[in-house]
Amino acid sequence: MIQTLNAPQPSGPYSQGVQSGNFIFISGQDGVHPNGDSAGDTITAQAAASLENIKSILAEKNAGLSNIVHMTCHLADLNEENVREFNNVYASYFEDVEIKPARITIGSQLLGVKVEITAIASIN
Repeated sequence: MIQTLNAPQPSGPYSQGVQSGNFIFISGQDGVHPNGDSAGDTITAQAAASLENIKSILAEKNAGLSNIVHMTCHLADLNEENVREFNNVYASYFEDVEIKPARITIGSQLLGVKVEITAIASIN
């Protein structure tokens, strides 16, 4: 189990992350700050908060965004404008990562947030 105070605490019976062998599986991170406050009502703010939470969980195992091999990105309202806004934030986090993660972006019914992101990372 991976646990940090630098990301929101689980709101149910799950871990922030789990390491299995050389892989880290990160539970869905919503657009909220570690203290549980909303990052705001925009895709931009929520995507940034989600990615910061993922970075914080990875940091507990001395890993970073460059270790991510796959991401599933959930948007509450999947349309071209929201995907474009999401991609702008996402691209800014991965601009220095040579090999970008494999990714899927899907429309999902989310509870009170616009963005939720899960990640799988590989570490040595």
